[in-house]
Amino acid sequence: MPKEWTHTREVLFKMQPLTAGLYIGKLAFKSPQIFAQARTLLQQYPLHDDRFKIQMIHYLRETFPGEMESLYEALLKDIMADKLQLEA
Repeated sequence: MPKEWTHTREVLFKMQPLTAGLYIGKLAFKSPQIFAQARTLLQQYPLHDDRFKIQMIHYLRETFPGEMESLYEALLKDIMADKLQLEA
């Protein structure tokens, strides 16, 4: 998980330690795939298009199952804010 993901870190900080640890591990492992998915979607939609946001949230729900809406929203904010990583 990139250290610039401040929104995601805030959400994880509010979770129970065991749950947060589980998601931190998953995020560390899955972050390259998350960026790859975002890049793929950016070939179809502009960054601030609602369709991009909807597709990314759907992907995050599949990647991190559970009722974690606050985590999905935080991840989306951080992904959209990390334009340099998306362009790499």
